[in-house]
Amino acid sequence: MMGLQEFLADNYRTELAAFRAVLAGIPEDAFGVDRLGHSPAWHALHIADWLRLTVLGDRTANYHYLGWEDKAWAQAMKTDAAPVREDASKADILARLEMVGAQAVAYLQNASDADMEGMTFSPSAPGGERPRLAAVGLHLRHVAYHRGQVVLGQKA
Repeated sequence: MMGLQEFLADNYRTELAAFRAVLAGIPEDAFGVDRLGHSPAWHALHIADWLRLTVLGDRTANYHYLGWEDKAWAQAMKTDAAPVREDASKADILARLEMVGAQAVAYLQNASDADMEGMTFSPSAPGGERPRLAAVGLHLRHVAYHRGQVVLGQKA
């Protein structure tokens, strides 16, 4: 029987592969073009940032694509330069998403039961925290949501 960590890792692996496939299908000249509010490049970096924050618990102050930039907590998290900017090449942006996604999948696969317990930072939750397992589950749906946003943007 598949354990919780393998289940989560497998679901993240699958969803991230579907998201990357959608992004890979976008022509280079359209990758940085805003469609329905954001470019495919922004969506890729947004998911990479949220993978770092939600799954990996990385609090390094170089977040620029959280989507909450008007909030004080998000502003405090972007005092350093972004690891990859939205105007970078499609290859560099997809490499960033691939690297962070692989780290997140590896973390989930190797997480202990204790790693999945307790509370974690979640700015949209009352009090700014939610149970870690719930946060990881919500983020998985968040990836699927942005995959859909990219698809819809290409139809606009």
